[in-house]
Amino acid sequence: MYLINSVRLFIVLLALFTLSCSETPTTDNSEQEPIRTSIESPCGEQYFNLYIEQSILAGRIRVANDLDSLYITYYLDDPYLAEPQEMHLWFGYNAPTKKGTPKQYPYSSINSDYVNIYSFTLALSELQQYMNNGTFYFMTYVSVVTPRDGGRYSNPVDGFSEVIVKTKSKGAWYGYNSYSLRDCGAQ
Repeated sequence: MYLINSVRLFIVLLALFTLSCSETPTTDNSEQEPIRTSIESPCGEQYFNLYIEQSILAGRIRVANDLDSLYITYYLDDPYLAEPQEMHLWFGYNAPTKKGTPKQYPYSSINSDYVNIYSFTLALSELQQYMNNGTFYFMTYVSVVTPRDGGRYSNPVDGFSEVIVKTKSKGAWYGYNSYSLRDCGAQ
């Protein structure tokens, strides 16, 4: 009898483990693109630090690609949150020489609530104009707040990833990175 119960327990645990490792996409926010947990897998990925106020580490940016898409995911550390519709992506063939106006960047988030994780999924065919032999520059802007008592939020501060550039006008700053597409081979 003990052997039969042990076998049953093993089968149940094996079934639960198999179901937890399924290849269905997961979503951290109902208004964003699914974050792919299998792939159709990324052939490569790279992480960049995300800073606010030039030197405060507030999270990370994950950039990954597969044969058809580029995935850029914002991960904000607790207690930081991104304001609704305030994550913007800029892409360029060359490194940017100024911050520009984030709301005029070609890609913007569609979140209607404060979030700490958000993912963009972009077709590589849309990004070819920004690439030089598979390499491109990008800016990941986010307007960051922290929750306060009574359902209120702090004043927003700018957030950019990694390479920090200080400009001469009134302490303005921005950050940018470059990414080279990883070779997926013929999958």
